[in-house]
Amino acid sequence: MAKTKKKKNLKGVLYLTLTAVLVYFMVINGLRIYKQQQVLLKLQETKIALEGKKDKLSKEVKNLEDDEYVVRYARENYIFSKEGEAVVKLPEVKK
Repeated sequence: MAKTKKKKNLKGVLYLTLTAVLVYFMVINGLRIYKQQQVLLKLQETKIALEGKKDKLSKEVKNLEDDEYVVRYARENYIFSKEGEAVVKLPEVKK
């Protein structure tokens, strides 16, 4: 009888240990998945921001192919003037 009781106790300890190890690995994997989801969310936000930036830059490239736009842009931003024309840049007014 003593041997069967020892075997039952040994089986119980073995099952308990196996259960503890499995729960440990489940928790570790759950944490890893959670961290990966957080990284994925950040990457998706970055992707959306970069796609918006790409669209803006694509429009700018399209505009830069238009000669009239390029001349107007140069006149506004780089004080590019026509021959005989004087350019005076006024300070910006804060509202």
